[in-house]
Amino acid sequence: MSIPRACLCQVLVVLLSLCEALWAAPGPRPKPTDFRAEFDSIVHMARNLLSDTKNLFNHFKNRYPAEGEHKLETLPVLSMTAVELANIQVSVGLARLSSDLQCYQRHFEWLRRAAPLLLRPMEHDITTVHSRLERLLKRLEHLMTKLSLSRPNDPLPTLPAHGTHWSVVQAGHAIVHSFHLYLDWASRVLVLIRNKL
Repeated sequence: MSIPRACLCQVLVVLLSLCEALWAAPGPRPKPTDFRAEFDSIVHMARNLLSDTKNLFNHFKNRYPAEGEHKLETLPVLSMTAVELANIQVSVGLARLSSDLQCYQRHFEWLRRAAPLLLRPMEHDITTVHSRLERLLKRLEHLMTKLSLSRPNDPLPTLPAHGTHWSVVQAGHAIVHSFHLYLDWASRVLVLIRNKL
């Protein structure tokens, strides 16, 4: 039995209109990217680094005991009030963390070059902290790129080419102790920023 040509044309018109409707229909909307999981990973990395830094700090104190508080002018300063901390913005907070971590990275590199023989008993601890710091910084900068945030271009501190045995010990105490305190603060800041997303 043959189908009349008029019916065939009507069927084709209906099929074409259905195809056009399907093409015009909006596709599934992409889910908004949830960066909280990435923040959780970064917080975890920061806390692991805090634990490693605490071990290095204790090792350093036991190996080279030095009384008093040791400071370096070139280290980042924790100067945020509780109100500023509570109101911290994502872009400002991440830029500050990135800039400060780069500064600490520079200090650890200097410390390793300044007295390799002096620090040889702690080489493993220092290498662990330094490599974890590099990974944390890369992950943070990768997240900033995903969030379309510009990375800070702050000038890095100028550190002395070399120092005496005692000046390196004092600098080591200052760097490791400051970094230990900083990471505790940074872990809290990262959680605050994550909760703003």
